[in-house]
Amino acid sequence: MKKHHPRLSLPAFLLLACLFASCASQTPHTKGTIPATSASQAAEKAPAPAESLSGGDGLDAPQFRSLPPEARDYLAVLAEAFRKTNKDFLVSQGEPQYEQDLRSRYDEETYLALLYRIGPYSEDSEWKSASLERLEYSQVKSIEYLSWDEQGPMLDIKGRLCFQNGSTLPCRIVLAWRLIEPKILGERP
Repeated sequence: MKKHHPRLSLPAFLLLACLFASCASQTPHTKGTIPATSASQAAEKAPAPAESLSGGDGLDAPQFRSLPPEARDYLAVLAEAFRKTNKDFLVSQGEPQYEQDLRSRYDEETYLALLYRIGPYSEDSEWKSASLERLEYSQVKSIEYLSWDEQGPMLDIKGRLCFQNGSTLPCRIVLAWRLIEPKILGERP
């Protein structure tokens, strides 16, 4: 005896086709992208990105054209946080384990100096001073990014902090940019 297979009506077939098409267009989370929930949570905490990358942060320079877009966006937000002296955002950018290990051990200015690897912390050489540097974030006018290098899962970004009094100080940001929410790995004393 032959089995009878029910046929779908045209409206039912179209409904199923639309359902499958909408499911197919929603791709799963991939590396380097931020899920909508994390992006909205980050947007609440982060300052608005600058309307133009030419705000003196250096991201429009030729050497940054091949920088991954997610990292570029993060660095633009970070530059805006420095321009607006957004202490809460600047202090909260440490990679979770780094933050847990060091944030409670130091005052905010010392922690920021280590996190953003200012001055002697920006170099891969021994420190010459026994005292720890401090970053007076309220005196920073802007950050200028100079170069970057991909080192495994991290981006090593060299830059300089520009202060209100006209002086500058080298800094180095080691960015774990592939995390759901990019974070910075600072220097360990």
